[in-house]
Amino acid sequence: MKLRKNADTLKQVTDLIEYAFLKNDDLTQNNTFMSRYLHSADYGIMNGDKLESYLMVTPFQSHIFSKSIQMAGIGYVASYPEYRGQGGISKLFKEVFHDLHEQNIPLSNLAPFSENFYRQYGYENTIYQKVYSFDKNALKGFKMPKKRKLLRGKWNDLEIQNYVVQLYEAQLHTKAERNTVVRPQWWWNRINEYYPYRNIVISLDENERPRGYMVYRIYNSTFHVEEMYYLDRNSAKDLLAFMASHISSRLKFKVIMPTNGLLEDVFPEQQFLNITLVSYMMSRIIDFKKIMSCMQLNRLGTFNIEVTDDQLCPWNNGVWEIEDYEGTLLCNKVEGDPDYSASINNWSKILLGELTLSRAIEAGDVHCNRNQRIEFKKGKISFYDYF
Repeated sequence: MKLRKNADTLKQVTDLIEYAFLKNDDLTQNNTFMSRYLHSADYGIMNGDKLESYLMVTPFQSHIFSKSIQMAGIGYVASYPEYRGQGGISKLFKEVFHDLHEQNIPLSNLAPFSENFYRQYGYENTIYQKVYSFDKNALKGFKMPKKRKLLRGKWNDLEIQNYVVQLYEAQLHTKAERNTVVRPQWWWNRINEYYPYRNIVISLDENERPRGYMVYRIYNSTFHVEEMYYLDRNSAKDLLAFMASHISSRLKFKVIMPTNGLLEDVFPEQQFLNITLVSYMMSRIIDFKKIMSCMQLNRLGTFNIEVTDDQLCPWNNGVWEIEDYEGTLLCNKVEGDPDYSASINNWSKILLGELTLSRAIEAGDVHCNRNQRIEFKKGKISFYDYF
Protein backbone atom coordinates (compact mmCIF):
# COMPACT_ATOMS: atom_id res chain seq x y z
CA MET A 1 0.00 0.00 0.00
CA LYS A 2 1.07 3.57 -0.57
CA LEU A 3 1.92 5.13 2.78
CA ARG A 4 0.84 8.52 3.98
CA LYS A 5 3.61 10.91 4.89
CA ASN A 6 3.31 11.68 8.58
CA ALA A 7 5.39 11.40 11.74
CA ASP A 8 4.45 7.76 12.35
CA THR A 9 5.31 6.73 8.77
CA LEU A 10 8.68 8.49 8.95
CA LYS A 11 9.50 6.76 12.25
CA GLN A 12 8.57 3.32 10.92
CA VAL A 13 10.38 3.84 7.62
CA THR A 14 13.60 5.06 9.22
CA ASP A 15 13.53 2.28 11.84
CA LEU A 16 13.31 -0.36 9.10
CA ILE A 17 15.97 1.23 6.88
CA GLU A 18 18.34 1.72 9.82
CA TYR A 19 17.97 -1.95 10.75
CA ALA A 20 18.12 -3.42 7.23
CA PHE A 21 21.01 -1.27 5.98
CA LEU A 22 23.02 -1.30 9.24
CA LYS A 23 22.84 2.44 9.75
CA ASN A 24 23.77 3.61 13.25
CA ASP A 25 22.64 7.23 12.94
CA ASP A 26 19.15 8.67 13.22
CA LEU A 27 18.05 9.10 9.60
CA THR A 28 15.51 11.75 10.53
CA GLN A 29 18.53 13.96 11.32
CA ASN A 30 20.29 13.05 8.07
CA ASN A 31 19.79 15.78 5.46
CA THR A 32 20.69 13.59 2.49
CA PHE A 33 18.13 10.96 3.47
CA MET A 34 15.43 13.47 4.32
CA SER A 35 15.85 15.40 1.07
CA ARG A 36 15.20 12.22 -0.89
CA TYR A 37 12.42 11.07 1.43
CA LEU A 38 10.55 14.36 1.03
CA HIS A 39 10.73 14.10 -2.78
CA SER A 40 9.64 10.44 -2.90
CA ALA A 41 6.62 8.18 -2.51
CA ASP A 42 6.58 5.40 0.08
CA TYR A 43 5.15 1.91 -0.35
CA GLY A 44 4.91 -0.62 2.45
CA ILE A 45 3.32 -3.81 3.74
CA MET A 46 1.82 -3.41 7.20
CA ASN A 47 1.45 -6.18 9.76
CA GLY A 48 -1.15 -4.66 12.01
CA ASP A 49 0.32 -1.30 12.89
CA LYS A 50 3.92 -2.33 12.16
CA LEU A 51 5.74 -1.81 8.87
CA GLU A 52 7.25 -5.12 7.70
CA SER A 53 8.39 -4.37 4.10
CA TYR A 54 9.15 -1.14 2.30
CA LEU A 55 10.44 0.51 -0.87
CA MET A 56 10.94 4.13 -1.92
CA VAL A 57 10.00 5.57 -5.33
CA THR A 58 11.72 8.79 -6.40
CA PRO A 59 10.48 10.53 -9.58
CA PHE A 60 12.95 11.90 -12.12
CA GLN A 61 13.04 12.95 -15.74
CA SER A 62 15.28 10.92 -18.01
CA HIS A 63 16.51 11.62 -21.55
CA ILE A 64 16.19 8.91 -24.19
CA PHE A 65 17.58 10.38 -27.41
CA SER A 66 15.42 13.38 -28.30
CA LYS A 67 12.68 12.72 -25.73
CA SER A 68 12.41 13.44 -22.04
CA ILE A 69 10.34 10.90 -20.14
CA GLN A 70 9.40 10.29 -16.54
CA MET A 71 11.47 7.71 -14.69
CA ALA A 72 11.07 6.15 -11.25
CA GLY A 73 14.19 5.54 -9.19
CA ILE A 74 13.66 2.66 -6.76
CA GLY A 75 15.61 2.42 -3.51
CA TYR A 76 15.67 1.26 0.10
CA VAL A 77 13.99 -2.06 -0.74
CA ALA A 78 13.86 -3.88 2.61
CA SER A 79 11.99 -6.23 4.93
CA TYR A 80 12.57 -7.16 8.55
CA PRO A 81 14.18 -10.65 8.70
CA GLU A 82 11.13 -12.29 10.25
CA TYR A 83 9.03 -11.24 7.23
CA ARG A 84 11.46 -12.10 4.43
CA GLY A 85 10.47 -14.75 1.89
CA GLN A 86 6.76 -14.16 2.43
CA GLY A 87 6.10 -12.27 -0.81
CA GLY A 88 5.88 -8.78 0.64
CA ILE A 89 8.35 -7.22 -1.80
CA SER A 90 6.64 -8.92 -4.75
CA LYS A 91 3.32 -7.42 -3.70
CA LEU A 92 4.92 -3.99 -3.43
CA PHE A 93 6.50 -4.15 -6.89
CA LYS A 94 3.20 -5.24 -8.43
CA GLU A 95 1.42 -2.29 -6.83
CA VAL A 96 4.19 0.17 -7.70
CA PHE A 97 4.25 -0.88 -11.37
CA HIS A 98 0.46 -0.54 -11.58
CA ASP A 99 0.59 2.96 -10.07
CA LEU A 100 3.50 4.05 -12.28
CA HIS A 101 1.64 2.86 -15.36
CA GLU A 102 -1.43 4.83 -14.26
CA GLN A 103 0.81 7.90 -13.82
CA ASN A 104 2.31 7.48 -17.33
CA ILE A 105 5.79 6.73 -15.95
CA PRO A 106 7.21 4.20 -18.43
CA LEU A 107 10.62 3.40 -16.92
CA SER A 108 12.25 2.46 -13.63
CA ASN A 109 15.93 2.25 -12.64
CA LEU A 110 17.58 0.87 -9.53
CA ALA A 111 20.97 -0.13 -8.11
CA PRO A 112 20.77 -3.85 -7.30
CA PHE A 113 22.12 -5.59 -4.22
CA SER A 114 21.41 -8.79 -6.18
CA GLU A 115 20.88 -8.85 -9.93
CA ASN A 116 19.09 -12.20 -9.87
CA PHE A 117 16.70 -10.95 -7.20
CA TYR A 118 15.56 -8.02 -9.33
CA ARG A 119 15.39 -9.97 -12.58
CA GLN A 120 12.29 -11.71 -11.24
CA TYR A 121 10.62 -8.28 -11.30
CA GLY A 122 11.64 -7.56 -14.90
CA TYR A 123 14.81 -5.54 -14.25
CA GLU A 124 17.92 -6.10 -16.35
CA ASN A 125 21.49 -4.79 -16.44
CA THR A 126 21.50 -1.79 -18.76
CA ILE A 127 23.95 0.75 -17.31
CA TYR A 128 27.66 0.02 -16.98
CA GLN A 129 30.71 2.06 -16.00
CA LYS A 130 34.18 2.05 -17.50
CA VAL A 131 36.77 2.30 -14.72
CA TYR A 132 40.36 3.38 -15.37
CA SER A 133 42.99 2.57 -12.73
CA PHE A 134 46.60 3.71 -13.05
CA ASP A 135 49.61 5.17 -11.25
CA LYS A 136 51.80 8.18 -11.91
CA ASN A 137 53.57 6.49 -14.84
CA ALA A 138 50.44 6.94 -16.99
CA LEU A 139 50.43 10.69 -16.36
CA LYS A 140 53.99 11.48 -17.38
CA GLY A 141 54.12 14.04 -20.15
CA PHE A 142 50.90 15.88 -19.26
CA LYS A 143 51.63 19.57 -18.69
CA MET A 144 49.42 22.26 -17.22
CA PRO A 145 47.91 24.48 -19.95
CA LYS A 146 49.41 27.89 -20.71
CA LYS A 147 46.71 29.54 -22.84
CA ARG A 148 43.71 27.69 -21.48
CA LYS A 149 42.68 27.80 -17.82
CA LEU A 150 41.73 25.42 -15.04
CA LEU A 151 39.34 26.64 -12.38
CA ARG A 152 39.14 24.64 -9.12
CA GLY A 153 36.47 24.96 -6.46
CA LYS A 154 33.52 23.30 -4.77
CA TRP A 155 29.82 22.96 -5.57
CA ASN A 156 28.82 25.89 -3.35
CA ASP A 157 30.87 28.19 -5.60
CA LEU A 158 28.15 29.49 -7.92
CA GLU A 159 30.55 30.05 -10.83
CA ILE A 160 31.72 26.42 -10.61
CA GLN A 161 28.15 25.21 -10.20
CA ASN A 162 26.90 27.09 -13.24
CA TYR A 163 29.70 25.74 -15.44
CA VAL A 164 28.98 22.14 -14.41
CA VAL A 165 25.24 22.41 -14.96
CA GLN A 166 25.79 24.16 -18.31
CA LEU A 167 27.99 21.32 -19.58
CA TYR A 168 25.73 18.62 -18.17
CA GLU A 169 22.57 20.01 -19.74
CA ALA A 170 24.27 20.76 -23.05
CA GLN A 171 25.03 17.06 -23.42
CA LEU A 172 21.41 16.15 -22.73
CA HIS A 173 20.36 18.27 -25.69
CA THR A 174 22.63 16.51 -28.16
CA LYS A 175 19.81 13.94 -28.58
CA ALA A 176 22.39 11.18 -28.16
CA GLU A 177 21.84 10.25 -24.49
CA ARG A 178 20.12 7.02 -23.52
CA ASN A 179 18.48 6.75 -20.10
CA THR A 180 20.41 9.70 -18.63
CA VAL A 181 18.89 11.47 -15.63
CA VAL A 182 17.85 15.12 -15.82
CA ARG A 183 19.17 16.32 -12.47
CA PRO A 184 16.91 18.77 -10.61
CA GLN A 185 18.55 21.29 -8.30
CA TRP A 186 17.64 19.43 -5.13
CA TRP A 187 19.32 16.29 -6.49
CA TRP A 188 22.49 18.17 -7.43
CA ASN A 189 22.65 19.54 -3.87
CA ARG A 190 21.98 16.11 -2.38
CA ILE A 191 24.77 14.52 -4.44
CA ASN A 192 27.18 17.13 -3.15
CA GLU A 193 26.17 16.52 0.47
CA TYR A 194 26.01 12.73 0.11
CA TYR A 195 29.63 12.62 -1.13
CA PRO A 196 31.53 15.03 1.14
CA TYR A 197 34.88 16.66 0.43
CA ARG A 198 34.34 16.67 -3.34
CA ASN A 199 36.33 19.09 -5.45
CA ILE A 200 35.51 20.26 -8.97
CA VAL A 201 37.86 21.37 -11.74
CA ILE A 202 36.60 23.24 -14.80
CA SER A 203 38.55 23.31 -18.07
CA LEU A 204 38.20 26.67 -19.84
CA ASP A 205 39.34 27.37 -23.38
CA GLU A 206 41.24 30.45 -24.61
CA ASN A 207 37.96 32.41 -24.60
CA GLU A 208 37.14 31.23 -21.06
CA ARG A 209 34.31 29.02 -22.22
CA PRO A 210 33.77 25.81 -20.22
CA ARG A 211 34.86 22.75 -22.18
CA GLY A 212 34.99 20.07 -19.50
CA TYR A 213 34.78 19.31 -15.81
CA MET A 214 36.01 16.76 -13.32
CA VAL A 215 34.55 15.90 -9.90
CA TYR A 216 37.04 14.21 -7.60
CA ARG A 217 37.88 13.25 -4.04
CA ILE A 218 41.21 12.20 -2.53
CA TYR A 219 40.95 9.45 0.07
CA ASN A 220 42.63 6.15 0.95
CA SER A 221 45.73 7.30 -0.96
CA THR A 222 43.72 7.42 -4.19
CA PHE A 223 42.71 10.32 -6.44
CA HIS A 224 39.11 9.27 -7.25
CA VAL A 225 37.50 10.95 -10.29
CA GLU A 226 33.81 10.23 -9.83
CA GLU A 227 32.58 12.22 -12.81
CA MET A 228 34.52 13.49 -15.80
CA TYR A 229 33.16 15.09 -18.95
CA TYR A 230 34.92 16.93 -21.75
CA LEU A 231 34.01 18.29 -25.17
CA ASP A 232 37.40 17.92 -26.86
CA ARG A 233 40.80 16.28 -26.48
CA ASN A 234 42.49 19.46 -25.26
CA SER A 235 40.08 19.68 -22.36
CA ALA A 236 40.71 16.03 -21.51
CA LYS A 237 44.47 16.66 -21.55
CA ASP A 238 44.05 19.69 -19.30
CA LEU A 239 42.08 17.67 -16.75
CA LEU A 240 44.65 14.87 -16.84
CA ALA A 241 47.40 17.46 -16.43
CA PHE A 242 45.69 18.63 -13.26
CA MET A 243 45.77 15.04 -12.02
CA ALA A 244 49.44 14.80 -13.00
CA SER A 245 50.22 17.77 -10.75
CA HIS A 246 49.47 15.42 -7.82
CA ILE A 247 51.91 12.64 -8.74
CA SER A 248 54.45 13.73 -6.09
CA SER A 249 51.85 12.79 -3.47
CA ARG A 250 52.33 9.07 -4.24
CA LEU A 251 48.69 8.67 -5.07
CA LYS A 252 46.96 6.01 -7.12
CA PHE A 253 44.40 7.23 -9.65
CA LYS A 254 40.92 6.01 -10.53
CA VAL A 255 38.58 7.52 -13.15
CA ILE A 256 34.95 6.55 -13.83
CA MET A 257 33.80 7.16 -17.40
CA PRO A 258 30.99 6.16 -19.81
CA THR A 259 31.39 2.78 -21.47
CA ASN A 260 31.71 4.35 -24.90
CA GLY A 261 34.24 6.90 -23.70
CA LEU A 262 37.73 6.77 -25.19
CA LEU A 263 39.78 8.43 -22.50
CA GLU A 264 42.50 5.84 -23.15
CA ASP A 265 43.16 7.46 -26.52
CA VAL A 266 44.36 10.61 -24.74
CA PHE A 267 47.13 8.71 -22.95
CA PRO A 268 50.41 8.33 -24.87
CA GLU A 269 51.14 5.03 -23.07
CA GLN A 270 48.02 2.91 -22.67
CA GLN A 271 50.09 0.04 -21.26
CA PHE A 272 49.95 1.72 -17.85
CA LEU A 273 46.13 1.66 -17.77
CA ASN A 274 43.98 -1.02 -16.20
CA ILE A 275 40.48 -0.73 -17.69
CA THR A 276 37.48 -2.65 -16.36
CA LEU A 277 33.77 -2.69 -17.16
CA VAL A 278 31.51 -2.63 -14.10
CA SER A 279 27.75 -3.22 -13.94
CA TYR A 280 26.05 -0.28 -12.25
CA MET A 281 22.28 0.04 -12.66
CA MET A 282 19.35 -2.07 -13.83
CA SER A 283 16.29 -0.88 -15.76
CA ARG A 284 12.70 -2.03 -16.03
CA ILE A 285 10.37 -1.15 -18.92
CA ILE A 286 6.97 -0.40 -17.45
CA ASP A 287 5.34 0.84 -20.65
CA PHE A 288 6.81 -0.86 -23.73
CA LYS A 289 4.88 1.36 -26.16
CA LYS A 290 6.21 4.61 -24.66
CA ILE A 291 9.80 3.38 -24.48
CA MET A 292 9.67 2.08 -28.05
CA SER A 293 8.46 5.48 -29.25
CA CYS A 294 11.74 6.97 -27.96
CA MET A 295 13.97 4.56 -29.86
CA GLN A 296 15.83 5.20 -33.11
CA LEU A 297 16.52 2.73 -35.93
CA ASN A 298 19.31 2.31 -38.44
CA ARG A 299 16.81 2.08 -41.33
CA LEU A 300 13.20 2.73 -42.26
CA GLY A 301 10.68 -0.06 -42.25
CA THR A 302 7.75 -1.76 -40.58
CA PHE A 303 8.05 -4.91 -38.49
CA ASN A 304 6.37 -6.77 -35.64
CA ILE A 305 7.79 -7.35 -32.16
CA GLU A 306 6.37 -9.65 -29.52
CA VAL A 307 6.76 -9.10 -25.79
CA THR A 308 6.38 -12.21 -23.65
CA ASP A 309 6.51 -13.25 -20.00
CA ASP A 310 5.72 -9.90 -18.43
CA GLN A 311 3.66 -11.04 -15.46
CA LEU A 312 3.83 -7.80 -13.46
CA CYS A 313 3.09 -5.44 -16.36
CA PRO A 314 0.73 -7.56 -18.51
CA TRP A 315 -0.21 -4.60 -20.71
CA ASN A 316 3.20 -5.00 -22.34
CA ASN A 317 2.54 -8.54 -23.55
CA GLY A 318 1.48 -9.14 -27.14
CA VAL A 319 2.52 -8.35 -30.70
CA TRP A 320 3.40 -4.75 -31.51
CA GLU A 321 3.67 -3.28 -34.99
CA ILE A 322 6.61 -0.89 -35.17
CA GLU A 323 6.62 1.69 -37.97
CA ASP A 324 9.22 4.35 -38.54
CA TYR A 325 7.30 7.50 -39.44
CA GLU A 326 9.60 10.44 -40.25
CA GLY A 327 12.08 9.41 -37.54
CA THR A 328 9.46 8.63 -34.89
CA LEU A 329 8.60 5.04 -34.09
CA LEU A 330 4.87 4.36 -34.02
CA CYS A 331 3.98 1.37 -31.87
CA ASN A 332 0.56 -0.28 -31.84
CA LYS A 333 -0.75 -3.69 -30.85
CA VAL A 334 -1.83 -5.93 -33.71
CA GLU A 335 -3.03 -9.42 -34.44
CA GLY A 336 -0.44 -11.33 -36.37
CA ASP A 337 2.87 -13.13 -36.31
CA PRO A 338 5.93 -11.41 -34.86
CA ASP A 339 9.20 -10.96 -36.70
CA TYR A 340 11.01 -10.93 -33.36
CA SER A 341 9.93 -12.34 -30.00
CA ALA A 342 11.54 -11.94 -26.56
CA SER A 343 10.80 -11.48 -22.88
CA ILE A 344 10.48 -8.02 -21.36
CA ASN A 345 13.86 -8.59 -19.66
CA ASN A 346 15.62 -9.13 -22.96
CA TRP A 347 13.89 -6.21 -24.67
CA SER A 348 15.13 -4.04 -21.77
CA LYS A 349 18.73 -5.08 -22.51
CA ILE A 350 18.28 -4.34 -26.22
CA LEU A 351 16.37 -1.06 -26.02
CA LEU A 352 18.05 0.46 -22.93
CA GLY A 353 21.32 -1.43 -22.66
CA GLU A 354 24.35 -2.29 -24.75
CA LEU A 355 23.00 -5.50 -26.33
CA THR A 356 22.31 -5.25 -30.07
CA LEU A 357 19.39 -7.05 -31.68
CA SER A 358 21.67 -9.11 -33.93
CA ARG A 359 23.75 -10.33 -30.99
CA ALA A 360 20.61 -11.09 -29.01
CA ILE A 361 19.41 -13.28 -31.87
CA GLU A 362 22.77 -15.07 -32.01
CA ALA A 363 22.69 -15.65 -28.25
CA GLY A 364 19.15 -17.01 -28.36
CA ASP A 365 17.71 -14.16 -26.29
CA VAL A 366 15.45 -13.18 -29.18
CA HIS A 367 13.50 -15.62 -31.36
CA CYS A 368 13.65 -14.45 -34.98
CA ASN A 369 10.90 -15.57 -37.35
CA ARG A 370 11.94 -13.20 -40.13
CA ASN A 371 15.10 -11.15 -40.01
CA GLN A 372 14.38 -7.60 -41.10
CA ARG A 373 18.04 -6.68 -40.54
CA ILE A 374 17.20 -3.77 -38.31
CA GLU A 375 19.20 -2.44 -35.40
CA PHE A 376 18.27 -0.07 -32.65
CA LYS A 377 20.71 2.78 -32.19
CA LYS A 378 22.55 2.52 -28.89
CA GLY A 379 23.16 6.11 -27.90
CA LYS A 380 25.27 6.67 -24.79
CA ILE A 381 25.05 7.38 -21.09
CA SER A 382 27.50 10.16 -20.24
CA PHE A 383 26.57 10.64 -16.57
CA TYR A 384 25.65 8.36 -13.70
CA ASP A 385 23.25 8.62 -10.79
CA TYR A 386 22.75 6.24 -7.89
CA PHE A 387 19.38 5.78 -6.25
